Amino acid sequence: MSGSFMLCRRLAGSSKILHKCMQHGWNPKSLPPLTHPLCGRTMSTAFSGSLLDLNFLDEGMAVVTMKSGQNTLQPKAMEEWHQALDAVEQNSECRALVTTGNEKFFSNGLDLDHMKTFTDQKRQLAEYVAELNKLCVRLLLFPLPTVAAISGHAFGGGALMAFAHDLRVMRQDKGWMCLNEILLDVSFTPVLLAIVRAKVPPGPIQTQAVLQAKRYTANEAVKCGIVDQVADQSQLVNTAVLMANDFLGKHGLKRETLHSFKKDLYISVVQTYSGQVRS
Repeated sequence: MSGSFMLCRRLAGSSKILHKCMQHGWNPKSLPPLTHPLCGRTMSTAFSGSLLDLNFLDEGMAVVTMKSGQNTLQPKAMEEWHQALDAVEQNSECRALVTTGNEKFFSNGLDLDHMKTFTDQKRQLAEYVAELNKLCVRLLLFPLPTVAAISGHAFGGGALMAFAHDLRVMRQDKGWMCLNEILLDVSFTPVLLAIVRAKVPPGPIQTQAVLQAKRYTANEAVKCGIVDQVADQSQLVNTAVLMANDFLGKHGLKRETLHSFKKDLYISVVQTYSGQVRS
């Protein structure tokens, strides 16, 4: 299969791109429409990195799928995350963002093997965690509705990334959510702790989550209010898409307005991230 043919198939959806494809002799009627493997909806691939993919579904939904085993947040993964989020923001027809992982892991958080390579532990760890701060804050304030489809374990930074979404749906039969930083003797940054305070109900639930590193099943997470819905694995992404549509409502939401309201709602996170508040 020629490189031109593969390029055309991957990027079909734009009239300009289709025109270029047809110049290469490609007939758009010769191929069946591509469908997303996790939800069966028609899609076009916008970004395919070594650690995650971005697909646009036929109804204005973007789906980021992490695909690197434990889906740890190594530096390359966070770089690809920003590339994918850039592409979503540049697509004016996109209405919402869904993120998911594989059948065992949503994300297992920071990459401990990468951290073992640090020669200047204090400086390099600070720089590494600063990148997690940046990604979580970007997700928290993203100008579109965001839904985390938690397909498996979400530990540490992976759980924090899920909390940075507007809504969460978790696989019912497998996987835990857990803020296990205390077990690893890794402190929360002020920014990440501000996100925890904004997303995890105060009182006993916050105590269990932060100080006891409680592992929550899907049903326990819904009962505690840290996850919104549960779903079978086969319907996880479809459920997330429906949740995003419900979030948008009948008339949709303007990006600028949603972004502004998120900044107001999470002002403590914004101020901490900008250095106005120290803890």
